[in-house]
Amino acid sequence: MPDFIFSTPTQTLAVYFSLVSVAAMLLGLIFIKPILRLLIGSGPDFNQTLNYTTSGFSLFYGLLLGLLTVAAYQNNQNVQQGIMNEAASLGTLYSDMTNYPEPIRTDMKTMLRDFVLFTIHKDWPAHRDGKFLNGGFDRTDAMRQKLASFEPKTKGQEIMHTEVVSSFQRFDEARQQRLAGVILKLPNVLWYAVLVGAVTNILLIVLLKMPLLQQFVLGSINAFFLGVILLVIVVLDRPLRGDAGLTPDPLQIVWDRQMVWDDPLR
Repeated sequence: MPDFIFSTPTQTLAVYFSLVSVAAMLLGLIFIKPILRLLIGSGPDFNQTLNYTTSGFSLFYGLLLGLLTVAAYQNNQNVQQGIMNEAASLGTLYSDMTNYPEPIRTDMKTMLRDFVLFTIHKDWPAHRDGKFLNGGFDRTDAMRQKLASFEPKTKGQEIMHTEVVSSFQRFDEARQQRLAGVILKLPNVLWYAVLVGAVTNILLIVLLKMPLLQQFVLGSINAFFLGVILLVIVVLDRPLRGDAGLTPDPLQIVWDRQMVWDDPLR
């Protein structure tokens, strides 16, 4: 799908797909149907023959749409789970920093708060446009170096530091899972198959032998529903793109419940 599709508001996108589907049906009835009828003719058993020959197409195209919908939904859920894991890991790290001595305690808490604010207010808007900023990588590396510079002086600090490093690793993995959602998408070849199948589906409806008004109404209903299915796949295809993308609510909750109280600007 073209990139502009994913930055289009969902309401506009829904109208767009609906109008395109119905318009394609209308144009097919007016311009395509007479030409096809001249080429392949018609007869008393034409509809029955057409239904028999196109049953395989309907089966495989329906299966393709179903599989793509499930695949897009699973990708969306995986990215959402990554966001939740990232927020949970950040909350755990922030709480664990209370047990560290100064100055690393204050430094790490400040860096964690800065990372969360940057992600919510800078990185997330970039995600909406299909981008991610280098600031997130720089802040993560700075926190990693800060933790690496700490030298435990007691056995308790050593055990605590080992657990914190493990928590940081889980946070970094979850962050990478979230960033993957920026570039995650279905292969273009599958979109070509879907669009070709949609055109074929409309052409098969146009070929049916029935009164024109009845054919337009029934065909428009079918085309409209096909447009709805395509809309669902498009919205789920890139989890962080556009106004229907996933939100940073889990990170916002961590900020509101844990971090804001220590913010010196509050």
